[in-house]
Amino acid sequence: MQIDDLVIHLIRQLYAEGDAAHDFDHVLRVTRLGEAIAGAEGADVAVVRAAALLHDVPVPGATRKAHHLAAADFAAEYLTSQGMSVAQVENVVHCIRSHRFRDQSIQPATLEAKCLYDADKLDSIGAIGVARAFSHSGSHHTRLWHQPMDAAPPDDAKPSGAEYTPVHEFVYKLRRLLPTLHTATARAIGQQRHDFMSAFFAQLDAEMMGLQ
Repeated sequence: MQIDDLVIHLIRQLYAEGDAAHDFDHVLRVTRLGEAIAGAEGADVAVVRAAALLHDVPVPGATRKAHHLAAADFAAEYLTSQGMSVAQVENVVHCIRSHRFRDQSIQPATLEAKCLYDADKLDSIGAIGVARAFSHSGSHHTRLWHQPMDAAPPDDAKPSGAEYTPVHEFVYKLRRLLPTLHTATARAIGQQRHDFMSAFFAQLDAEMMGLQ
């Protein structure tokens, strides 16, 4: 099987149940970024493309915390059935297993895994990162804002439920992503996105507190 034989409209159907922050639009953006990064870095573009297309597949019964593991298992079965080579399937599985920022127990060990991780994280910052944070907040009925960045408690006391706002997502995750990027290609893209996002949340704080 050639990875280019993956049919986009068939993959799209797998994401019918995805939320707005993890839907097929997100998958396509990550795929395009992943292909570009892989090409610039000399990685196996076919592996990165397959991993990107399947990295967030919703698997019935899987929690969000374990979505990367469930998606990796799905990808292994799916790609094997499509005739992908064993070595490529194993690499794709590792790419997907290691793409989650909040699971530090599995680190990207191949260049292809680093490319997928970077592409996925680039889609979490910048203007699209801001949009996704507020989309996720709206779908989970959390507050828009209730405290500035500087007032956010330490990690072990971070708020939850309706009190976990997009500002908290920025504090506890989004502003920490840039230093975790592996490739020079992604870091060059990420710096501008990081700066824009940081300026947005600073402006949001100022407006919410009546300072602007």
